Amino acid sequence: MPTAPTSWLDQTVQILTIRLARLLAGWAWITPNRITWFSAAVGGVLAGGLILQGQLRWAALAVIISGLLDGLDGDLARERGTTSTEGAILDSVLDRYVDFLILAALIWISPRAHLAAGLLALLGTAMVPYIRARSEAAGKSSVASIGSRAVRMVLVILGLLTGQILPLLILVGAIANIAALHRLTVAITPQSLDDDPESEAAS
Repeated sequence: MPTAPTSWLDQTVQILTIRLARLLAGWAWITPNRITWFSAAVGGVLAGGLILQGQLRWAALAVIISGLLDGLDGDLARERGTTSTEGAILDSVLDRYVDFLILAALIWISPRAHLAAGLLALLGTAMVPYIRARSEAAGKSSVASIGSRAVRMVLVILGLLTGQILPLLILVGAIANIAALHRLTVAITPQSLDDDPESEAAS
């Protein structure tokens, strides 16, 4: 269940997911965690499988549905007042699996010459949430960046719809790694309220 939106794109998507959450709030059998698992299945397993079969436009549709569901679970939990740390952890971990499966499938169907671009995209996509989590665990406030997951998913969708896989991998890799470096720079910049010698020694 994601935290508050950090970009105009996240905010735009949340307008829709909040309305859906209000409609579904009375359906007790539709739980936030079930939506989280279903979102991961659609975005990771279904979209990844469609990519491997060359059905890129159908894969794009699966990614769109998964993205909406990924925002819906948290909004539904907030609507019901049932947000939890466990739900947030589940959502974050499954998001990483979805990201990996989509990019891995794209790398698999790409020529070997595109491997470096694919690995760069995988690396950046993994490092953005890792640096954020590590920073927040150390008491640093999170910062917004251009490489949010919503932005990366839009690039994936556009790449799938157009069939331009190499430009997609290059763009995702560039934006994700720039975002990761930006977050890292902010995180390691000393701040009077955040300086903690013990945490530096433990790193």
